[in-house]
Amino acid sequence: MTEISTDRLLLRQWRRNDFEAVAEFLQDPVQTSHLSGGRLTMTEAWNWFCGTAGEWQLQGRGTFAVETRDEKALTGWCGLWQPFDLTEPELAWSLFPSAQGKGFATEAAERVQRWAARDLGLPPLFSFVHPDNTASRAVAKRLGAEIESETTFRGSPRLIYRHRQF
Repeated sequence: MTEISTDRLLLRQWRRNDFEAVAEFLQDPVQTSHLSGGRLTMTEAWNWFCGTAGEWQLQGRGTFAVETRDEKALTGWCGLWQPFDLTEPELAWSLFPSAQGKGFATEAAERVQRWAARDLGLPPLFSFVHPDNTASRAVAKRLGAEIESETTFRGSPRLIYRHRQF
């Protein structure tokens, strides 16, 4: 199983005991206000969780569970997301409220970009960001990404940020 790390973070595969924290996040209407589909029910959260873990089996890549190396606390996720209706993988991230504002998203996303370029041979990645999601827009800018275009994805407005080559 693929694991990558930074000085502060371990990006690892999903575990069954991660579900409760993920479900709590996915059921929070504030935290999910910028995610496609918004707030999920417990059943929808389970389906999301299984799909996220299963992407690794089906595509050999996916999103990592992000945990702090010192506390071993799950803080969210970051990685590559490519459902059937995307022609290329998205660099995606979401962090739990307790982990926000600490630079973890930028740190994790930068590490995923290096892994995607060097180990998988992928070209520069893109990220969908809701126009109102100022925190994720700031992360994209810190990563050196620039707005490539605007679109609607699954009924929700999105800015497409194109990341630089690693």
